Amino acid sequence: MTEDEKERQRDDQGQFTEEASDDEILHAIRDSEFPAVTARWVADTFGIARSPTHQRLTQLHEQGDLERGKLSPRVVIWWIPEDQ
Repeated sequence: MTEDEKERQRDDQGQFTEEASDDEILHAIRDSEFPAVTARWVADTFGIARSPTHQRLTQLHEQGDLERGKLSPRVVIWWIPEDQ
């Protein structure tokens, strides 16, 4: 376990808590130099693992805060809807 992991808080299930709020993620996507981003971009931007990042982006999509598109079976892009 790294020093960084030792300092991070865990939730009730023992998982590391995320360090970025949904609003911070949406703000970063909105301010990105790219019209759409990948989960890897968001994960790298905030230092969050890719799998939980993808889950959070999926939740934001289900809430209507993000649009998504599949470029290939393994590549999904995310962007802020134009009406927001």
